[in-house]
Amino acid sequence: MDSPLMEPLLVPKDHAPVVAATPGEHGGAAADESSTVVVTTSGPARALADAEEKTNDDGDVQGDELSASVQRRLDESSGVEKEDEEEEEIGDDAEADDMAARMGRRLAALSGKAHESEPLTIFRVAGPMRERNRHLYDPQMISIGPFHRGGGRHLAAMEAHKWRYLRDILARPGGATLATYARAARAMEARARRRYAEPVALPAAEFAEMLLLDGCFVVEFFLKGQESEEDALIDATWAMQNVYNDILLLENQLPFFVLERFYDLATGGLGRDYFVTNVLVNYLTVNMSAGPRDPESTRPPDGEIHHLLHLYYHWFLPPEDRLGSGSGATSKSEDEALEEMTSKSMDDDERTPCLLPPASELQDSGVTFRAKKSPRSMVDVTFDRRGGTLEIPAVESYTNHAIFANLLAYEQSRGRWELQRLVSYVLLMASVVDARRDVEILQRAGVFVGGDEETAAFYAHLGELCPPPDFVNNYYAGLFRDVREYCGRSWNRHRAVLVHDYFSNPWTCMSAAAAVFLLVLTVVQTIYTVLPYYSPN
Repeated sequence: MDSPLMEPLLVPKDHAPVVAATPGEHGGAAADESSTVVVTTSGPARALADAEEKTNDDGDVQGDELSASVQRRLDESSGVEKEDEEEEEIGDDAEADDMAARMGRRLAALSGKAHESEPLTIFRVAGPMRERNRHLYDPQMISIGPFHRGGGRHLAAMEAHKWRYLRDILARPGGATLATYARAARAMEARARRRYAEPVALPAAEFAEMLLLDGCFVVEFFLKGQESEEDALIDATWAMQNVYNDILLLENQLPFFVLERFYDLATGGLGRDYFVTNVLVNYLTVNMSAGPRDPESTRPPDGEIHHLLHLYYHWFLPPEDRLGSGSGATSKSEDEALEEMTSKSMDDDERTPCLLPPASELQDSGVTFRAKKSPRSMVDVTFDRRGGTLEIPAVESYTNHAIFANLLAYEQSRGRWELQRLVSYVLLMASVVDARRDVEILQRAGVFVGGDEETAAFYAHLGELCPPPDFVNNYYAGLFRDVREYCGRSWNRHRAVLVHDYFSNPWTCMSAAAAVFLLVLTVVQTIYTVLPYYSPN
C-alpha cells in the first residue's frame, strides 16, 4: 500500500519522471545543466525511481532484479487494496442483511395485507382543544378502551363493576359461555387494534381481555337500562349520567363491531338493527338532552358504524337533503358536495372562510332573528332572502357541553372533504354573539333559552379552537352568501349606516328625533309664511 509520507527524491535530470518547476523557468537564475531536480514522490513511484538510478550505476542485470522486486511490491500493494475493498464490501453486505432482518421483523408485526388498511376511527383529541378543556375529554368515572386504561384512582373503582357486569351477562338465558366470548375477543383483537389512531402497547392477550371486559360492560349497561333492571349503578342517577357521558367520549371508545358481536352472543343473535334502534338510540333519546326532533333519525345509518359516538353523531345530526339556507351545498356525499361547490362560478372572496357579522350589525342592516319552529336538528339554520329573516333553533342552556365538545372533536377527525356541520354551527354562533347586546337580541327572538351568557361564552370558547372550514365544506356556505348579498343591497347598507350613526344609543336617538322635529316645524312655518302670498283669503 502507498506510504502516507511524502519525501523529496533526488533524481538525475534525464531520468526524472516528474520535474518540479525550477527558478529558471519562472525568470530566475538559470539552473545548471548537470544539477539534480527535486521532485516529490511517494510509494511505488519512489521505488521505480530508485530502480532506475540503481540500473544506471550497477548495470542492467541488477536493474532488472530491482525492477522485478519493485513490481512485486506493486503487486502486493494492489493485492492489499483489493483485500481491503473486498472486506469493505463484505462488511457492507453484512450490515445490510442485519438491517433488512430488523426491518423485516417490524413489517411482519404489521397486521393486514399490503395496500389494504382499516380506517382509523378512534382518535385522541387534538392538542390545543385538549389542553384547554381536559375536563371535557377525560372520563370522570369509567375508562373504556386502551387510551385511559389505568388512568387513576377515580377510574379504578369501576373495575369491580366491570367484572360484576361480566358475570351478569354470562348469566343471561340463552347467552354464550365465557370461552365463546374469549374466542370472539381474540378473533377481533387484530382488527380492533387497527382502528386506533395511536399504537396500543398492550400484548394481544391483554388487549383481547380489555375488549371482552369493557365491551361486555357497555352491552350489559344498555340491556339493564332497557329492561329497567334494578342495579346499584343504574339506580344511582348521578352515576348513570356519568357513565353515559364517559361512554360517549371520543377517547373512550371501542369499535362498534365489538359491541355488536357481544350483543349477538348475549341475546342469541337479535341483529344489528334491533341493537341500534331499540337498545341504543331509543335509550339515548330518553337520557341525553338536545336531540333531534326528526323521528327518521332513529333509523340505523346505512354505512358502517364506527363506535358509539359516531352513532350518537348520526342521531344528533340526521342527514338532510339540503343545507343551511337551501342554497348551499348538498349532503349527498362528500365527492358530490365538492363537485357541486367547485363547479359554481364564485369570486375568490367567496371561497375563503366566511363568518357572519354580530347580531347587532345584522339587525342594523335589516336582518331579523327568529327561533325556528320544529327544526330537524340544532344546526338547521335558514335565511329568508326576501324578508331578511334568520331562523335559528332554540339553544337550550342544559345542553351537555362535554358531549357537544366530543361531537365537535369527532367531526374534525373525519375525512378532509366531509361537510363540517358542527364546526360551521359553532363558528356561526360564535360570530353572531360578540357582545351583551347580541345576546339580548337573540334572547328576545327566543333563540337563547336559560343561561344565555354562559352558553354564548361556551360557543365563543369553542369557536377559538375550531379552524374555519373553507367554502367547499362549510355547512353554511350558501347562507353566508345570501346574508352578504342581502346586507349589501343599497337600502340595507344606508339603513345600517343610519341606525349606527343616529340610533345606536338613546342620546343620539333623542338628538336625531329633535332634529327631525325641528325640521318638521321649520317646514310647517315656511308653509304658513308662504301660503298667504298665494291664497290671501
